[in-house]
Amino acid sequence: MRNFCILMIMVLAATQSVAAQTELYQRYAAQPDVKVASVSNFALDSTSKVDVTVIAAEDDEGWEWMRREFHIGELAPEQQASLREGSDVVLFARRSRNNPRDNAPIRGENIDIAASCYMGISYLSRAVYVFCADSEEEYDAVVALLIKKIMHQNR
Repeated sequence: MRNFCILMIMVLAATQSVAAQTELYQRYAAQPDVKVASVSNFALDSTSKVDVTVIAAEDDEGWEWMRREFHIGELAPEQQASLREGSDVVLFARRSRNNPRDNAPIRGENIDIAASCYMGISYLSRAVYVFCADSEEEYDAVVALLIKKIMHQNR
C-alpha cells in the first residue's frame, strides 16, 4: 500500500507540472502576434528534465504585448548596443509558476519552489522561456543553462 501511495504522489506531481504547462500554453496560444510552444521533459543536462513553454513575438506588436505582459524592462545603453550589433541579451528571473508575469511567491523567508518557475528572456529572438521544474536541483540546472547562454553571447 505504501508503494502505491508513493506511486500516486509521483503521478500527481508529474500531472500537476504538465497541467501548469498546458495552462500556460492555453493562456497564451490565442494571443495575436505571438507563437507559443510547450515541451515536456526538456533535457537540461544528463540528469535534469523540465517542462518549458516558449512565447515568441512574431512582430513588433507581439513584442510590445510581451513586454507589458511579462514586465520586460528596457535594456541599458550598452546592452542595446550589443543587440544592435547582433548579439543576444539574455536575462532571467524567478517568477510565479501559475502566472509568470508575477514575482515568485514567498513562503516564510524563502521562495516557494513548487509555486515558482524561471523565466528567461531573449531580446534578440524576442522570446520568453518559462521553465517549470520540481526541485531546486532542476532549477540549478536551468540557471546553469541560462548562464551558459549568457556566457556564449559574450564571446
